[in-house]
Amino acid sequence: MANLFKKRATEFLHSDEAFLAVVSPEPLTTFFKSPADDGCLYDRLVMVVGTPGSGKTTLARLFGFRTICTLLQNSAIENYRPLIGALADCKALKENRPTLVGARIPLEAEYRDFWELPYDGVVKTGLMLKLLQARSVLAWTRNIESSGVPIEKVRVIPRLDSNAALESIGGVTALDVVDRARTVERAIYRISSALVAPPIRELDRVAVDAYRPFDVIEALAVPYAQDELRLRPLIVFDDAHRLHEKQFEAFRNWLTSRELRVARWVLARLDAFVSGTTHLHYQAIEGELGMNRSRETTEIWMQDGRGGRDRSKARVEFRTMAKDMANRYLRQTDVFRTRNLSRLADLLATKPVPISSGKQARLAQQVNNLQRELHIAQSRVRELEDMTDEYLARSDDRNEDLRLAILAILLERYAKRTPQLGLFGDAPNRPLKVDSGIADGARIHLLHGYDRPYYFGIDTLCDASAGNAEQFLRLAAPLVSHSQTRLINGKGAMIDGAIQNRMLRERATEIVEEWHFPECRRVRQLADGIATQCVTKSREGNAPLRGGANAFGIPQEEFDAILDKHSRLAQVLHFGVAYNAFKLVAEHSTKHRKWCLIELGGAVILKHGLTLRRGGFLERRVTDLETLLNES
Repeated sequence: MANLFKKRATEFLHSDEAFLAVVSPEPLTTFFKSPADDGCLYDRLVMVVGTPGSGKTTLARLFGFRTICTLLQNSAIENYRPLIGALADCKALKENRPTLVGARIPLEAEYRDFWELPYDGVVKTGLMLKLLQARSVLAWTRNIESSGVPIEKVRVIPRLDSNAALESIGGVTALDVVDRARTVERAIYRISSALVAPPIRELDRVAVDAYRPFDVIEALAVPYAQDELRLRPLIVFDDAHRLHEKQFEAFRNWLTSRELRVARWVLARLDAFVSGTTHLHYQAIEGELGMNRSRETTEIWMQDGRGGRDRSKARVEFRTMAKDMANRYLRQTDVFRTRNLSRLADLLATKPVPISSGKQARLAQQVNNLQRELHIAQSRVRELEDMTDEYLARSDDRNEDLRLAILAILLERYAKRTPQLGLFGDAPNRPLKVDSGIADGARIHLLHGYDRPYYFGIDTLCDASAGNAEQFLRLAAPLVSHSQTRLINGKGAMIDGAIQNRMLRERATEIVEEWHFPECRRVRQLADGIATQCVTKSREGNAPLRGGANAFGIPQEEFDAILDKHSRLAQVLHFGVAYNAFKLVAEHSTKHRKWCLIELGGAVILKHGLTLRRGGFLERRVTDLETLLNES
């Protein structure tokens, strides 16, 4: 079987069985279980926000009625049981029966075209909303039919107070409701697709007459097994960022109506909520989205640390999700399944790879030269060596090259922290110690100075993916292919750290070079400029930021003024955040001051050889960002 990691998008898996075999239940538990427990997942508008590749469309398909029926029909298969449990936690199943009729509608460019019609805004928005409602009805019934239920046996259960509006949707039998929906769809499609839009007075009466099935439909009565189930309709509007800003605002306001009984979700990228001339940093975005309107809207942020989620916890959660997803993909690949290899972690060696003996000799000479240049007494050097050895005794990486690199950092720090030495050689004014941060700084020095592998192991792969499922699969794909080739050639499946490091950095560089989105050239220029300065700082001999920097920190008050004073920069940052090049961390407190951190995305970090640890940043001003953008 081909490498599924290269396929990436689950929408290319046409069979429901193939799709369900690779879908992880972890995102359901992480993002949807809590609002389901709170009773706010189906009774109001749900906004699901995420970067490209974060898994929004996969989740939309998972809640489709046909998909759920396929899952339940295969409930005896062990691999499906965790997914069934997760859907039950999300209240999509009860006692192994569906509670919803879910369907997805992608908001393609066709809907944005409504905004170009030569009509009043209320008219053209109304036409679009009627078309969406008609197609929602058709999507629900298609899902029901494709699950094997004859549509003539399905009934609409209307709201008790909707007698007058019931006739406008076709009545209570599903066949009549479908016929009415098709008539409305045809009438509105003729208007939107016409080369020249007809004058408003000549619009088809079907297109302008009252048609509001979302106001009428309470539930659908659907035969299931030997019973008839009362199921709540769920419609998932995907790719809402394709709509015009004003269209999206009217669309969202309509969906927040408390009178609607239909469960409705809107899935969108960050682009839908901000533009380069409106709101930029996440706190403003969340305010614009309506964080204070929790009674009308539920927000689910499939973003690292957004929506009130702790960033450290979010990183751990993503590791769990990514590993489960990868393991499911492996189990669908013959070459791994037949050899009982079902965990990606088992293919990625975690043993550090030391530098060659020749390089190590050169490193040892460098440390000796450094000691002489800094005029540090041999007795002090022995103390620093003992300190290093004590730390390494508790470490999994006890190689001599790391020991020497740590010692070099300690020598630099000793020299910088020691005042002008007197005759008797005073002790440093601040105590030195070796910890994981110093060790990480040493490994970064070895990566850049001696090409020692730094990026290897499953946790590193997960962290480098920056919380994005598609980026995880793109980074993992060449590693899986390499392991496949080794197995076919009769070698072991394990990939050593040196190969992992090389392949990950090469793939990350390709990802950055393949960026193709608005302002991608300037985003790449800004990201590379930030990274270059972070590399320079990270390579300083005394490792002042321990593992180094992977972000710029802009004073928060300066960052807040970007929109008014630096519109081009705001636009570049907007698209950089929306497409995984940057992450913004607002209100970061350091040195008694608030900063907005512009963190580099995982692919940029891998490309330039920076630490994956968070928190290290360079203090900069907005003018420094402008300078990077102005460089040729």
